[in-house]
Amino acid sequence: MVFRLPEEVEETFLKPIVFVGIVMLIEKPKNWLKYFIEIWGSGDWIRSAGWGLLFGFGYIVVYGFSSFLSFGNLQLGELTASSILAFTLIGILTSIWEEWLFPGYIFNHIKADIKNIWSARLSTAAMFALVHSPILIFWYKFSLQTVIFQLMMLFILGTGNVILKEKFKNLIAPVISHFGWGLAVFLFR
Repeated sequence: MVFRLPEEVEETFLKPIVFVGIVMLIEKPKNWLKYFIEIWGSGDWIRSAGWGLLFGFGYIVVYGFSSFLSFGNLQLGELTASSILAFTLIGILTSIWEEWLFPGYIFNHIKADIKNIWSARLSTAAMFALVHSPILIFWYKFSLQTVIFQLMMLFILGTGNVILKEKFKNLIAPVISHFGWGLAVFLFR
């Protein structure tokens, strides 16, 4: 990481350009609408949202518990009206872009090539976790122990979200679950 733009710019402009832009370059234009409908338009959205909330709440509990074990108390981040609003907007967008790319796009292609569902799930989750390693190492400058813990948690998040995407045939549950993960990170910095 040579430089870093403000988080608002990276999450609202850069990620969609990079994530969506690359996929649009790879896919034929006639497939764009079909692909969009496939990942957002089917399945039971109500049950999907419920499971996303359940997984997201689970991440908040686990992250809070690990924060408590690490520090002896709950280390809450700065919670102001403006920080909560900024997190909510950025958190929703980050969840959408990352879940659109990994369970929405990459997983489907790996699954089609590998034909082994668990290999496809775990490969997608590993890529999801590893794409976060530069920010953990170079931006946050976490210790090796913390980087390993974060990568394990991201791997679990990635695996869970691929399974949710498969179960409900849409990205509602993974996006909500991912937002819960982001909320846990925001709350217990």
